[in-house]
Amino acid sequence: MSIAFPDFKAQATALASFIETHAEWAGAIIFLVAFTEGITIVGLLVPGVLMLTAAGALVAAGILDFWTVYLAIVGGAVLGDAASYWLGRLYGERLFQLWPFSRRPELRGRGEAFFHRHGGKSVFLARFVGPLRAVVPTTAGMMAMPHRQFQTFNLLSAAIWAPLLMSPGHLAWTGYDLSSLGNRNAPAAGSAESAPGPCRITPPVAGSPQNPAC
Repeated sequence: MSIAFPDFKAQATALASFIETHAEWAGAIIFLVAFTEGITIVGLLVPGVLMLTAAGALVAAGILDFWTVYLAIVGGAVLGDAASYWLGRLYGERLFQLWPFSRRPELRGRGEAFFHRHGGKSVFLARFVGPLRAVVPTTAGMMAMPHRQFQTFNLLSAAIWAPLLMSPGHLAWTGYDLSSLGNRNAPAAGSAESAPGPCRITPPVAGSPQNPAC
């Protein structure tokens, strides 16, 4: 299942503006978003990745501190997946009788197939594979994967996932001004540095070609 965002710039602008407006709570907000993104069921419904990517643009703008955002994403992601693991460990089959799993039983099948194919590494790999991120940790709990092994892959994947998630925000910031945050103006097309010189039309001189740009 994939969630389509028809206007990335508009969505990212609104979300980044919200975080900037509440900058004193930015760490807590980003932590909760990352935590929610990793929770079974909830992570399938909340487009948390978009907000976390927008936070990367705020880091690039100098509005948020890199380590504050990085640690908030890692901490939230680790605890979210850990919660999903224990939900699977404690409730097992009953969890998949709840919505939206009851409406999308193929998600469980995909999670179990992925886990059987890759074993413990599936916890690491699923972090980077859309909907599986909200399914495999629960599957690992249902399959009684050793807790220490789960947490090892959980921590490692979150530490790598966080900067990769922030990178598109950095790239977007260099490409356009994201709601004029931080009073930074994106380079405009045809700026003084890149604008071509004036085109002067001069009478033709024997042996000298005319200016091709005119």
